[in-house]
Amino acid sequence: MAIFNGTNLGVYITTGSPAADVLIAAATDCSLSLNMETIDITTKDSAGYRELLGGLRSGSVSVSGLIDYQDASNQDVTDLYSAWKNRTSLSLVFSSNTTGDEKYSFSGFLTSLEQSGGTEDTATYSATFEITGTVTEATI
Repeated sequence: MAIFNGTNLGVYITTGSPAADVLIAAATDCSLSLNMETIDITTKDSAGYRELLGGLRSGSVSVSGLIDYQDASNQDVTDLYSAWKNRTSLSLVFSSNTTGDEKYSFSGFLTSLEQSGGTEDTATYSATFEITGTVTEATI
């Protein structure tokens, strides 16, 4: 078992030619949620037990972090806003970006973008992407 520090996980947007995975800037937290609906196939022959088939699969990715409008080296809140405004499907990667680790690649739409800042507090953002199509798993 190779337990690792969660700090290594990130959400990346694949951009450019040749393609490069660019980290979403100043993230402090990220998560990948994969879901599957079920189809009830219970019959009178099920002996009183529920029986299911696998159904529609879906997923989402969330990322939150600190706002830095001046960071031109990574994807930042202004890049995310542009994707939301233009209804752009993004190529995304959820990974540690460490050789030998797994990575999950997919396309997704930015469905939620929130920015907030309290008095004498750090300005933060949170973003949620809904996955469209398949999720591909590969070793880095």
